[in-house]
Amino acid sequence: METAYPEIAKSYKGLFPFRLGTTSYIYPAPILPNVMRLAPYLDEIELVLFESSGKENLPDKAEIRRLRELSTDWKVCYNVHLPIDIYLGDQRGEVRAEGIKVAEKFIERTLPLSPSVYTLHYSLKDDRGNDAPDLERWKTCLIQSTREILRCGVEPSRMSIETLGYPFEWIETIVKEFGFSVCLDIGHLLLGKLDLKGYLERYLGDTSIIHLHGLQEGRDHLGIDKLDGEVFDLLLPYLRHYRGILSIEVFSFDELRSSLHALEERWKRGSS
Repeated sequence: METAYPEIAKSYKGLFPFRLGTTSYIYPAPILPNVMRLAPYLDEIELVLFESSGKENLPDKAEIRRLRELSTDWKVCYNVHLPIDIYLGDQRGEVRAEGIKVAEKFIERTLPLSPSVYTLHYSLKDDRGNDAPDLERWKTCLIQSTREILRCGVEPSRMSIETLGYPFEWIETIVKEFGFSVCLDIGHLLLGKLDLKGYLERYLGDTSIIHLHGLQEGRDHLGIDKLDGEVFDLLLPYLRHYRGILSIEVFSFDELRSSLHALEERWKRGSS
């Protein structure tokens, strides 16, 4: 018997000037059942492929075909968040080689979906949780790894690099030289107490996807109703001129439902 999951109350397709989406882990089920339930209501679905281990995390070829059908049927697009447990700036060549192999595998499998954008982490940490001891060496390793990854056929214009817990200026030159876009993660910026307005002014023009989620008492990826009202007031004027993807990066139906309600109410209030 198929599990009965709650549904989104209304369609949000085309409601905003940007493309509104959320993650493929809203329901406690694999990717395909999530997409089947979300596709009628949103413009984009972020295929969250965070972990490189486990066959269930990467859709098989039959599932990819079905995802393509759903994209056509519901006019929904996908963006792909590549695994976060890869370390492309690691000083050890074998660690980088494994990360490159994983990234290539995930990109090649999902290319038939024609993703709007791939999101990649340039982790400052290694697989032991330690920060890179030499920033220049780390950046050189990132460049070498990225060149290898691009050989799998993905266009640089469809690759975004996510803002993490370190200043994005450290890698800004790399991003520009490869022709990548920016994934502006608002929650990460707030959690790291970085200058949100400064980042919006400096990077929004190069941003293809925004990850938006709330935070409370040091916990992020909560519903955006948990965001401070001042953050909304700062963000909304920028969003009115934004034409990329806004992904509500939460991982439960309740958090998505409260987020959609908060976004719509704030948007209407700002228009009145």
